[in-house]
Amino acid sequence: MTKTMLYQEWSHGLDECIEAEAQAQAICMQTKDFERAYHAFVAKQKPVFEGD
Repeated sequence: MTKTMLYQEWSHGLDECIEAEAQAQAICMQTKDFERAYHAFVAKQKPVFEGD
């Protein structure tokens, strides 16, 4: 997702880039890995990512 965003942002304005970034973050925040990372951060532990 990051590479795709970088390639697309070369041809967009600042407002479009900010909106695209917000949408990408919203997608990433729906994953189980995000949930694991959040809980590990709060518990001050190292997260274990599973790729989902």
